[in-house]
Amino acid sequence: MAEWSKAPDSSSGFRERAWVQIPLLTFYYI
Repeated sequence: MAEWSKAPDSSSGFRERAWVQIPLLTFYYI
């Protein structure tokens, strides 16, 4: 969970986390 709080240093890092973050966040908040 802590990793999500950290801002990505690069666009590539953001994309790597986004593909996991977005579906996980959506799944838990629905």
